[in-house]
Amino acid sequence: MAGRLFRACALAGFLSACGGAPAAPTPTPPHRATPPEPIADEAPPTPKKERAAPPSSEDVARGMKALEAGDIGSAKSAFEGAVKKNPKDGDAHFYLGVTLEKSGDKAGAEKHYKEALALRPDLEAAAINLGAMYIEASKHDEALAVTQKALGKQPKNASLLTNLGIALATKGDAGAANAFEEATRAAPQDPLIRLTYAQWLRTWKKLDEAAAQLKAAAPHAKDLGTLASIGHEQRLAGAFADCTSSLSKAIEQKDIAELRTDRALCKVGAKDDAGALDDLMTAVKKEPGYGPAHFYLANRLAQAGKFAEAVKEYEAYLKAAPKGDLAKQAEERAKVARERAKKKK
Repeated sequence: MAGRLFRACALAGFLSACGGAPAAPTPTPPHRATPPEPIADEAPPTPKKERAAPPSSEDVARGMKALEAGDIGSAKSAFEGAVKKNPKDGDAHFYLGVTLEKSGDKAGAEKHYKEALALRPDLEAAAINLGAMYIEASKHDEALAVTQKALGKQPKNASLLTNLGIALATKGDAGAANAFEEATRAAPQDPLIRLTYAQWLRTWKKLDEAAAQLKAAAPHAKDLGTLASIGHEQRLAGAFADCTSSLSKAIEQKDIAELRTDRALCKVGAKDDAGALDDLMTAVKKEPGYGPAHFYLANRLAQAGKFAEAVKEYEAYLKAAPKGDLAKQAEERAKVARERAKKKK
């Protein structure tokens, strides 16, 4: 059975700080396999481009349809029924694991993923998800054991290779880069694999290599979250022209203050002061309650010698985010701007 990769960037905020070692900051999640449709004329693209396998029983088919519809309760009931009728149905255990994980029962999910693998050692979808669970729980040795065993049977599986890279990188193992390289070769058009690799390259201070991976990922990124995350990472890697391009594509999909603000910072890096100012002014007009736009606009205004206007924007930030990450800086800079504004009078 071929599991569909769950493609979710899941960044809580595109402007959240990314940095730190040994763990990658706010990384893209480890790859997961989720249930495909019971019957698919066209399976969604996966690194191996496999078609969805038919359901192993009527109960499994019913559960898959419920899961696809977001009806977790009905899906759980169907898969539990399938397991009860046939305890040796590896697919049923896998799908029950997926359902339990979605409902927050991590222990139950782990149990059924393990059972699925015991019954079907070739079921890479279960290994992908179990490995991802272990990574998220910081159980990196367990993640490595599951993932490496599965790779013994599926050595070119891009999701397994990506999860291997994440687990090794988090442990500080130099073999992580090779795992990521193999993953990109196995699925060269998967933007999330390259994005994940780039985040680690940046953590390792290899900014040019990170920028190259992001540049290769960008043409294949279609959804808003992936485009925005690539653009954000390009800014942090110093690839300001690429960053502006990626975020422009994201803004075409959804023009919001957060994206405008991130693109403005790209333009600052590219020495496009007028473009940055325009983005920031648009951002605060669109969403007056989005604090960072006010803070960075204040910086631009202060740099231009417009201290009174800068004070207003710093104050707007403090009103929007009184306990925000930039609050202390905003207070200090507002004080300086007030003093300079008085001197100009």
